[in-house]
Amino acid sequence: MYNDDGIVMLSRVYYIHKEMSNENKTIHEFDFNLICEYFLNTERQGPGSPEVTLKALGFIDNLTDQSLIADLGCGTGGQTMVLAQHAPGHITGLDFFPGFIDRFNSNARGLNLQDRVKGIVGSMDNLPFGEEELDLIWSEGAIYNIGFERGLNEWRKYLKTGGYIAVSESAWFLDGSLSANRYDTQSGCPDTKGRVSSCRFFYFT
Repeated sequence: MYNDDGIVMLSRVYYIHKEMSNENKTIHEFDFNLICEYFLNTERQGPGSPEVTLKALGFIDNLTDQSLIADLGCGTGGQTMVLAQHAPGHITGLDFFPGFIDRFNSNARGLNLQDRVKGIVGSMDNLPFGEEELDLIWSEGAIYNIGFERGLNEWRKYLKTGGYIAVSESAWFLDGSLSANRYDTQSGCPDTKGRVSSCRFFYFT
């Protein structure tokens, strides 16, 4: 559910989009610093809550102290810190904006999590992980940046056998109302040719 700040954030993004359209600019030509500055002091840079994060985490059953987790499109790490406080393993947060990563690492230090939580600057379409390296890929409200299907198809190769991909997005019913939290599971990540990998995927809103 969005609060007043959430509504303001969405309005500002709409304004930015309209301004770009009027000036015939693409997102790549737009000043990313404006976006980063606006969202830097928000706990989360998208929909969600600690309660939703924890409910989704409850579906993950394979984590140990040696587990490797990646949070893609992590922002300043609101959901990442929740994960770290309630799950074992080492977490790498990745985001395109250096300002977000600076705040991410500051937040990790403030919670004394810096020994197993670190943020790095990078792009989710060129991940710095090895194949079959990760136990869990997490992405709250960010997979849209490269596309839902593309993200699942490209990210699954980084998972160990039996690993998880957990992603979330805002979802709307046809009657226009915002959906309630919904958790879907399926055994496998089908690509466009119908093949299924050995990862496990679930989507929550």
